[in-house]
Amino acid sequence: MTKIFISAGDSSGEIHAAKLVSEIKKIEPGAFVSALGGDNLRNSADRFLFNLIDLSAFGFWAPFKQYFRLRKLFNRIKTLWSADRPDKVILVDYYGFNIHLAKEARGRNIPVYYYISPQVWASRAGRIEKLRKYINKMIVILPFEEKLYKDRGVDAVFAGHPLIDLVPAAQWRYGEKPVIGIFPGSRPSVAVKHLDTLYKAAALINKSIPSEFLVFGTDNLKDLYAGCPYKVVFEKDFKQRQNLTLALSVSGTVSLENTLLGIPMVVMYKLSALNYRLAKMLVKIKYITMANILTGKMLVPELIQSDASPEKIANKAIEMLKDRELLRSVSAELASLRSILGNSGSARRAAGIIMEKA
Repeated sequence: MTKIFISAGDSSGEIHAAKLVSEIKKIEPGAFVSALGGDNLRNSADRFLFNLIDLSAFGFWAPFKQYFRLRKLFNRIKTLWSADRPDKVILVDYYGFNIHLAKEARGRNIPVYYYISPQVWASRAGRIEKLRKYINKMIVILPFEEKLYKDRGVDAVFAGHPLIDLVPAAQWRYGEKPVIGIFPGSRPSVAVKHLDTLYKAAALINKSIPSEFLVFGTDNLKDLYAGCPYKVVFEKDFKQRQNLTLALSVSGTVSLENTLLGIPMVVMYKLSALNYRLAKMLVKIKYITMANILTGKMLVPELIQSDASPEKIANKAIEMLKDRELLRSVSAELASLRSILGNSGSARRAAGIIMEKA
């Protein structure tokens, strides 16, 4: 029986972590999995240890606020490993905490596999050196990441993006009346910061071009949408999202999902003034939206910080809605990016690598 420890602290990564566990179980049904994560890993693991998702320890300062809880958890894991040593450790994104687990596992001579790389290509490239020291294999989900790591001496392999298995093929359309999706994000701090701005942008759009609006919420934030002026959708199958003409979205996983669905979008993001200054110093890429990063151009508009005002968001959206040919062209180019993100079966391939069946 192989004993596996897996840690995932981000909600989107945790979904993929749970899928990875299910694929491991197909290879070795008797494998025993202990997990840090959220509800998805709670349901798929044999032993669930702690809900990391609920800590919401993201950004520059949140991890410091949770320092003592994370330190206590780390000490608990060390004690657990001393009593019940895992055969393999799998880490999923969430660098700030997981790198400490990687170092501890390395010190105990436990093989460490990293599935879904931290975005070292966007900021803090120095993290690659620590990853090289502490992990055995980096399993990446973006095509350009494999070379990045290999060039720095890290054993890396591209497994394809797991969203390929979750997000259906694009079927974009523009009906008689635009259907516009509002995506404020799944993290509480992000959604709270952006929701009012997106609501106001929607109202301005509707004055110029009467439209149907759908707010795409997440189960963990249902209370946030009380009193919402638009219909709120909670879905996991993308059926209603496939009907969108345009999306107003924060950056992040949701924008890549919309890319695969071929949904044109206006992407926005706001940080606190201090966090923005820090980000300007650390972030080394030109774009924040994966569609723009992959194409090397501003395929979809990005409005950041002071530019992410209701008026500017609405103006960009109205400009796009008035040009159906532009929308059709953007949709087609977004959908075409699916082919460069690999074939289906990312979690299956990752499981094979980890269980040495690839």
